[in-house]
Amino acid sequence: MKAVVLAGGEGTRLKPLTYKRPKPLMPIAGRPCIDYVLRSLAGSGLHEIIVTTAYMSDALIKSIGDGLDYNASILYSFEENPAGTAGAVRRVGNFFDETFVVSMGDILCDLDFKALYDFHKRKGAAVTIALTEVSDPTQYGVVGLDGNGRIAKFKEKPKAEEAFSNLVNAGIYVLEPEVLEFVPPEQKFDFAKDLFPKLMSKGLGLYGSKIDGVWMDIGQPHDLWKASMAIVTREGKPLHRKDVTSEGPVILDETARLEQGVTIRGPCYVGPAVFLGKGSIADNSCLYDGARLETHAIAEKSIILEGSTIGSAAQIVDSVVSRDCVIGDGARIVSSIIGEGMTVRAGSRLENATVSLPPR
Repeated sequence: MKAVVLAGGEGTRLKPLTYKRPKPLMPIAGRPCIDYVLRSLAGSGLHEIIVTTAYMSDALIKSIGDGLDYNASILYSFEENPAGTAGAVRRVGNFFDETFVVSMGDILCDLDFKALYDFHKRKGAAVTIALTEVSDPTQYGVVGLDGNGRIAKFKEKPKAEEAFSNLVNAGIYVLEPEVLEFVPPEQKFDFAKDLFPKLMSKGLGLYGSKIDGVWMDIGQPHDLWKASMAIVTREGKPLHRKDVTSEGPVILDETARLEQGVTIRGPCYVGPAVFLGKGSIADNSCLYDGARLETHAIAEKSIILEGSTIGSAAQIVDSVVSRDCVIGDGARIVSSIIGEGMTVRAGSRLENATVSLPPR
């Protein structure tokens, strides 16, 4: 079985976090977002995968490689002129001579693709859309099903009063190759906005199947934190260590260094070479490679990315600190995003702020 993973987007809503890192490589509990997708595909028997890429493609290809780590063969399609989600798949259409799977590469998903594939085959569908329930459907494509699982209506990003369901398009599809004949060549064309309404108007069989497993959108910085907490809750374990106060699930790398009197309140991810100074607190947070919480520093409901230092008695609350930042002693940062390589002076107070240089 074959699959295509769409990984060319810029991650506009995640800026400035994506100025120097493509959205599919944003970390979730220690692994790039796209890693979860690729491992799920390979684990479901989809071992031949094409990854379409555009924005910062070199970094993406270097991270993923040839697929051997995934027990898969991975090829790449570089889009110089982005053609939309359906257009990107049409460009690699010659790769597919039988039923295949499409997944977005910038969602967190860990699920059984084989079950979705089997549902598609049982229904004799032209297209099967994976569905998930959300509390606010206005940011997604809302789907209404008939009693047989066939899609009776579809509305992309409805207004609140137009949302007839909380079942939404999860950005994962099973397709028959002939469906791509309805996608015009070298023209921007999306699955949800363009192709699916076109197929429904022609009476082709579009079906929807609700997925079991982990699925989360990571469109905005707070979503990265939520997704990470979900993974650590599932995969973490209680931490029992002398001189460390801990509760809840924790993923702790063996190379992390914890001084006396540290408190870790899970879910928490503490990555390679992280340093937690005396009396520091990591509370519902992720700290990535080489990050430092100095003496009595606090990270609460936050993400501290690689190589950043949080000074003594500084507080980071409900925020994301990008790579290689220095947060001065006693600073307090709340509900903010600190861009890559930034320095925040000692004693500063920031709330609902974005601190970043424009991309070069």
